[in-house]
Amino acid sequence: MEKNSIQILDCTLRDGGYYTNWDFSSELVKKYMVAMQELPVDILELGYRSKPQKEYNGRYFYFPDFVIDQVCKLNSKKILALMFNEKDTRPEDLDYLLEGLQGKISLIRLAIDPTKLERAILLGEAIKNRGFGVAFNLMYMSKYYQDQSFLSKLSKLNDFVDYLNLVDSYGGMLPNQVKELVENTKINCKVKIGFHGHNNLELAFANALAGFDAGCDIVDTTIMGMGRGAGNLKTELLLTHLASKGMVDFDFNALSGLIEAWSPL
Repeated sequence: MEKNSIQILDCTLRDGGYYTNWDFSSELVKKYMVAMQELPVDILELGYRSKPQKEYNGRYFYFPDFVIDQVCKLNSKKILALMFNEKDTRPEDLDYLLEGLQGKISLIRLAIDPTKLERAILLGEAIKNRGFGVAFNLMYMSKYYQDQSFLSKLSKLNDFVDYLNLVDSYGGMLPNQVKELVENTKINCKVKIGFHGHNNLELAFANALAGFDAGCDIVDTTIMGMGRGAGNLKTELLLTHLASKGMVDFDFNALSGLIEAWSPL
């Protein structure tokens, strides 16, 4: 890794929502946003944007306009992103889902089952044509890291996708497998490559480092590893590691204060 060669995307408000049904107090979100302005994190994923559903989920699952306005007022430096579930989203839903986001949210990430790649491409192109950055989060990649017939299809993303994030959904990959996945992906896909690791084997950190060594451009993290199942790579762990290597410089008081605020969850 070289200094300034990687980006960090913190998705605490989205992936951490699995702990809280995407309910976070305004005061806690304010502390998060204020602290993040001072930390070397490049992109903040603020939650899902979803159509109405039967079950209860909080405001960071639906991300209504008033929440957008509240959060954006607290942001001065960071790229802001939202996640759409591809399985629940069609191009005809975009008028509803993208309304009010222009000029506030820069990046739309799509959570994608690889078997639905062709359908996701149509959706991603429609989002791109509306002026947003597009990231594909391909799930279940432990099943595909040696599948050249699938990986060759990723060349279709080169013309419109900004980031392709490879997700170890089951948290079972080893560092050598992550390295092989990234290297095999880069043969066909020329966009920025990211990695989203789960910590089932306590390897999210080691796998992220393996991804960087293989040429990853961006990695997903969450505060204290909050996330679905066994959780994710800890933001504070990666930042501390990068600081120890002289790759980033920041006020550790901002980081420790943020952890203190979030630890009750």
